[in-house]
Amino acid sequence: MDWYNYHHYHSGLARYTPAQVFTGQHVEIAKERDDALQRYYDAHPERFVRGPPKVPALPTEVFINPVIGDDGSIDATAAVNFPTLRAAKKSLTPD
Repeated sequence: MDWYNYHHYHSGLARYTPAQVFTGQHVEIAKERDDALQRYYDAHPERFVRGPPKVPALPTEVFINPVIGDDGSIDATAAVNFPTLRAAKKSLTPD
C-alpha cells in the first residue's frame, strides 16, 4: 500500500499520487507544474502548435464500477455496483 499511496502517479488523478490528493499537496504541485510548462512555452512557443500547455485538472468525481442509468448518466446515489465481483464469483463456482 505504501507504494500505491505515495509513489504511484495515478493516471486517473492527473498524475498525482493518492497521498498528494488526500493531503492537498496537489495544489502546490499543480502550480509548480504550471510554472514549469509556462517557462518551456515562453522559451520555445513554436513547439506548442496547439497553444500554451495546461496542467490537467483533477476529476471532480471518481467512481469504481459506477452505476450507469438508462440515459447514460452516472448515478452516484445508487447502491454499489460490483459487476467484476459477480463475474469473478461465477468463474470460481463449479459447473
